[in-house]
This record gives sequence, C-alpha cells and structure tokens, in this order.
Amino acid sequence: MSHTIWLLIANTALFTSLGFISALRTGDTRWPFIYGFFSILPATIILAWYGEGAEWRRILITVLVFIYVARMLYTLLAWFGATGAAKLKDQTPTVALVGLPIILVPIFSWVYPLPFFWAMDRADTFDSFDVIALLSYSVGTVFHFGADLQKWRYRQNSENKGKLLQKGFWGMSRHPNYFGDFLIYCSFAAISVTPWGLVSPAINLLQYAFDAIPKNESGAKKQYGDVWATYAETTPIFFPFRRYQT
Repeated sequence: MSHTIWLLIANTALFTSLGFISALRTGDTRWPFIYGFFSILPATIILAWYGEGAEWRRILITVLVFIYVARMLYTLLAWFGATGAAKLKDQTPTVALVGLPIILVPIFSWVYPLPFFWAMDRADTFDSFDVIALLSYSVGTVFHFGADLQKWRYRQNSENKGKLLQKGFWGMSRHPNYFGDFLIYCSFAAISVTPWGLVSPAINLLQYAFDAIPKNESGAKKQYGDVWATYAETTPIFFPFRRYQT
C-alpha cells in the first residue's frame, strides 16, 4: 500500500504542476481541466497494478477509465467551445484560474477513483454489481458524449446562432451531459461494492448542484431571457424525467 500511496501522491503533484504552469502561461481554462481529467487514468493504472483482485476486473476498470478520459480529452480539445469549461474562461479571474488545478487534480486523482481502492481487490466472479456498473456506464456515456456531440453539431450550423438547443438530449434535461457524467461515476461506485464508493458520485453531484449548474443556469438566463424561462418550466434541470403540465 505504501508504494501505491506514494505513486498517487507523485501523480497528483505532477499534474497539478502541469496544470498550474499551463494555466499561468495560457490564461485558458482548457488546460487545467485537461490535466485534471487525465490524472484519473494514471491513478487508475497504479491502483490496478497493485490491486490483488481478479485480473479481468482490474483490466476492465482501466479500459473503462481510458475510454472516459479519451472522450473527455477529445471533447476539450475538439469541441471546447461547446463545453461548460469554455464559459468559465471569461468568468474566472487569473488567481482562481491558476488555482483551478490545485482543486481539480486532487479530485480526479483521489476522490473520483476512490471506489477503485476496493474494486481492484475484488476477487469474486462476474456478478450483478458488475452488470449494474456496465449498464450505468453505458447509459452515462450515451448521455455524456451524445449531448456534447449534439450541442457541437447544433452550433456548427450558422442558422442556429443565438438560438437555444431544446431538442434531443437537451429536450430531456437542461444538463444531460452532466447527468451522463454522474451515471459514469455511479458505475464506478457500483463496481466497488462498498458504501465508500458512493463518495465519488456524491462529490460529482454536489459539484454540479452547487457550482457548475448554477453558473450555467445564470448565464443562460441572461443570454436567452424568456426563451430560457419557458424552456426551464417544461424541462427538468438534471434527471431526464420530463414534466408534463396538466
């Protein structure tokens, strides 16, 4: 365990430093988020390498995290303008910007992969928890990636400039990509088979509820006015269960 902890500390220090330097040099929110998201992958590999559980499960978890990180890096690099991180660029003062990696990297390298401390030691065979994890991960990926893709395509059409996207995933929830991300962390909790694993999706949900969503909602109200008010009345804020007025 001592080797694991020291490697995790080194991983955190490395990506916090890279995120700090890149934020200071570029003044862009993109790089703190990139280094933050990426730090979960080496953390997972470390835990998998020193885990004592079933090899197939350690490999599976690593592959799932790799896919998640690859998608996020692609989104942040190719579709950055359609992400919430891009909106923060003009709202974040320099002091907060350079401090962002100090918050993001520890969360992604310690808090979010917390379920893996137990999951990597599970020696039991494939069971219902693994099924739940894979289902939650799959649905979460569809919402997370699908919503970002839909928004990016919508903004590529010049006819939609200044308009509010209200169809598809965005007709089911005002923040379907955040909902999908939450389901992915729920899958990590499920595969750990421990109540402590719930810390990961709980922190993810709290971050959205008290930080990302309020900021996005406030900006959208100013940008879209009455259109947003009508949209908010009929479209749920997070969980995609549409309300119908009687």
